[in-house]
Amino acid sequence: MQKLLDRYFPWQIRWKGVLFESSLFLALYILWLVLRSPDSGSRLLIGNLAVFAPLLTAVVLTFKMLPRISSPSQRTWQFVGLALACWAIGSGIHTFYEGLLGVQLPNFSVADIFNLLAYPFFFYALVLYPFENRYAPSRFRFLLDATIASGVVATLGYLTLAQPGIFTGHAFPVPLVYPLVDLVLLMILLNMLLANRKARRTTFVWGAGLLAFFFSDFVYSVLAQSGSYEPGGLESLGWVTGGLIFCIGSVIEAGSSPRQSQVPRPGIDLGARVQNILPVTLVLALFWFVMVEWQLSGEISVLGLLMSLLLSLALIVRVGIRTGEAELYKYWQLFNSLAEPTFISDKRGKILLANPALLRLLVLQEENQVVGAALASLFDDQALPAGLLERASREEVSLEALFRPQRIPILLSLSPIFSDGHRVLIAGAAHDLSEQKRQQEAVQKAYNELQLVYRQLEELNEQLEQKVGQRTATLQEAYLRLEAQNKKLQELDQLKSDFVSMVSHELRTPLTSLNGGLELLLNRKDRLPADQEPLALMHKEVRRLTRFVENILNLSAMDAGRLDVHLLPVSLADTLKEVEQKFSAVSGAERIRINLPDDLPPVLADPGFLESVLFHLLDNALKYALQGDVTVSVEQKRGRLRLQVTDSGAGIPREKQSLLFQRFQRLDVRDSQSVYGYGLGLYLSQRMARAMGSELAFEQPPGGGARFYFNLKVAR
Repeated sequence: MQKLLDRYFPWQIRWKGVLFESSLFLALYILWLVLRSPDSGSRLLIGNLAVFAPLLTAVVLTFKMLPRISSPSQRTWQFVGLALACWAIGSGIHTFYEGLLGVQLPNFSVADIFNLLAYPFFFYALVLYPFENRYAPSRFRFLLDATIASGVVATLGYLTLAQPGIFTGHAFPVPLVYPLVDLVLLMILLNMLLANRKARRTTFVWGAGLLAFFFSDFVYSVLAQSGSYEPGGLESLGWVTGGLIFCIGSVIEAGSSPRQSQVPRPGIDLGARVQNILPVTLVLALFWFVMVEWQLSGEISVLGLLMSLLLSLALIVRVGIRTGEAELYKYWQLFNSLAEPTFISDKRGKILLANPALLRLLVLQEENQVVGAALASLFDDQALPAGLLERASREEVSLEALFRPQRIPILLSLSPIFSDGHRVLIAGAAHDLSEQKRQQEAVQKAYNELQLVYRQLEELNEQLEQKVGQRTATLQEAYLRLEAQNKKLQELDQLKSDFVSMVSHELRTPLTSLNGGLELLLNRKDRLPADQEPLALMHKEVRRLTRFVENILNLSAMDAGRLDVHLLPVSLADTLKEVEQKFSAVSGAERIRINLPDDLPPVLADPGFLESVLFHLLDNALKYALQGDVTVSVEQKRGRLRLQVTDSGAGIPREKQSLLFQRFQRLDVRDSQSVYGYGLGLYLSQRMARAMGSELAFEQPPGGGARFYFNLKVAR
């Protein structure tokens, strides 16, 4: 049927469009009622078609929208669709006979059979509607309240409508059934509205449709008994409106999301209060109506009195149910609020009750989706062993199983329940083992990995022991070789030091003699002018060679640890004068500028070391900075004096600065022919500065050139 509807009605249906079309249809029908001629020949046909078309449309829309309605409400709307189909068939029969054939049907006809058949379908739809409160005593009390209220309304309606002057004749007035059944259904809907928050939107729609039907049914029943009913009149407006309302309601229900059970809010529930007092109020109203009618007419209504007594007994039963409900509600709340998935089944495994935790585990929304199902259908095939339920009806049973939807591992515990009538039920609890299984798998995986690593470590340990043994033997052999080579190197180093020391000592005496002799020759007045330049060059080279020999001797003494340092209070001014005196005969000495404060305190230093450091710094500055001043300055900071020698030369490249204080390192070996040196001056100066507790350092002045500085403590 669904494929047939989709084939012939393929378009998309929206509730706003249906609302607009229904409003337009209703407006056109009202306009037709106003403008039509009373004697028009088309009155019967159009009037019956106006009733038949909305009902038929409601049937089509209900069954077309059925797949889009949430699963808990689908069965309810199926029976609503059947009820609408019965009303549509009855209206179609009226249209055929009265509109097409022009035959007036009697008060009871085949059309009435279909119309009356619609009410059981609609009543059963109300019974099937998902109830918000799953507590069984509360649902039973709701049915009892609905029965009491419906009985009162039906009795009052009958006693009111069956008055002389309204209906005539001795036969039972069939048209009277329609408004009475409408009132019964409306009263059931009122109870649903008060007790079931989940059904309130649908209740309003159904109630509005039935209220419209009641209007037309009441007018029809009155006019039919008086013989003045004619189709196509104003009285059919309720049937048209009711059919249109059911059209809109089915589309709205299909387009809405499934309604979840709401958590009861704290405070007063006005609907529950009204529902509690409504049956009592209606029964009292029925008693009052029977008594007033008795006083006015002098005759008591037997039907009214019997119904009043019967419904009063129902109220007494209701009080007993409420008393037991209050006691049982505690146990129901305990079952309903359990965090563990729990259920109750019979001994054949049919689930009778399930708590919300089980629905969440099964990813279900309504209890009726699992209630009535077989317990074995929830698990994988062969998950439950044969005879399990038989054992569970006698003793507690526990086993691990897998839930079918997502294969969730659970620990299923079953235990028997014995009622007063010796009926055996089975209570079950399902503990989710997913987290434990994941942890167990993680622990097992970690254990396996640990075992693998342990075996690998054992293998590596064995290999390592073998390699360590081999390497130990190799290292021991290499150590012996290195020790022998070290002894040879020490002997060679000692020979080198002794050789250098011997050569230096042997060179110092002749160099001293040469230096003295050359000075005498240079100071003689009877020397030839042509001899001046060769003698001066020889004197310069002898002095350079003498300094080199002294540097070699100092370096050898430092390496041998024989060069002692003696820190004494030393005057910087006197030391600088002596150093400046040594440069008196050197070319460029006039560029030396000494800037010293007047009250300069003495410093702790070795006089020879300090003089040698300053000499080397000035010598380097004069050799590498061929132009500009070479300035010696002093700064006093925190009990120390900073001595710095600054030149105005080209500076030192960044890539060469790390080699400044290493032995035998020069900026550029290509200058060896024009600038003599062996790369020992800065190295010796650094060693001497450290011996005096200082550090020789370099910096690049902002204006260019080079600056070497070191700090010395002030003598106290």
